[in-house]
Amino acid sequence: MKHSWLFLAVLSCSSAMADSNNSAVIDNSGKQYSGVISINQAAGDQQQQINTRAIAVGGNATTSTSFTQKNDGPAANRSLNAKAAIQGNSFSNGNGVLGVNQSAGANNQMINTVRISVSAVPQGIDDSVLSQQNVALLPDSGLTSSTGSRQVVTSDQAFTGSRGVVQVNQSAGVGNRMANTLNLRID
Repeated sequence: MKHSWLFLAVLSCSSAMADSNNSAVIDNSGKQYSGVISINQAAGDQQQQINTRAIAVGGNATTSTSFTQKNDGPAANRSLNAKAAIQGNSFSNGNGVLGVNQSAGANNQMINTVRISVSAVPQGIDDSVLSQQNVALLPDSGLTSSTGSRQVVTSDQAFTGSRGVVQVNQSAGVGNRMANTLNLRID
């Protein structure tokens, strides 16, 4: 009888260890940040995350960013368990430009981008600037089980008292695509 309890205990431990591979947790980090902070945290497989900042000041100042995310790897197991959490007082009472990408699971794509230009010359913005944050979609991977549990948690104290630009992408699962874009021109 004692051997069966030992077997169940070992089985439970291995299951918990497997789940930890798909868990991204930030706990009480980044309090009172100042300046430009960019954080990418991923757990799992084939995650793509970008935090970009472009700032230009001058008589003819312009900013530009250009990037593409493409994920053409094998299809992910949609039944996996995934957890992304920002806990405690993380990133509270900060000041500046903060970008956080946090994902757990597989094939998630995230972008945070800020473009600021201060110029004496008026500037135009065209569709190519607005569309550059698009991400390429994966081809259909067919029917797979989607019975895994997904959990995204953000503490009610996280980010409190912060000032400036705060961009957060948080995902748990498979094949999620997110983008936060801020383009500020001061002429």
